[in-house]
Amino acid sequence: MTRRGSARSAAERQAQEAKADWDAERARRDAQVQAALTDYYQATAHAEQIRATARRKADSITDDAERAAAVPVGAARDAVRRLRDLLGGITEVATLCGLSVNAVREILARAKDTSGELDGQ
Repeated sequence: MTRRGSARSAAERQAQEAKADWDAERARRDAQVQAALTDYYQATAHAEQIRATARRKADSITDDAERAAAVPVGAARDAVRRLRDLLGGITEVATLCGLSVNAVREILARAKDTSGELDGQ
């Protein structure tokens, strides 16, 4: 019976060593998974921060461009209004300017709105 008991003890030691190796490998793998996930979340947060900064810069540049373009846009609206007055029709203005009739109507409506604002009406 001693022999059988010592064989059992030896088997238990072997099982414990195998499990310890397996547990150590699993712990290493878990640490690698944790590190990879940390890298992923850090990188995606950084990428989003870069995109948000770029969006703020782009919005600022667009706002600056819109302010700078206001004078020439107003001049273009005035020119379209004058063309309509000279030609008598929206279709002719649209054809000459390469615009749709609806676009000319919108420009004229805005020209009317802004002229009223400028005249204090």
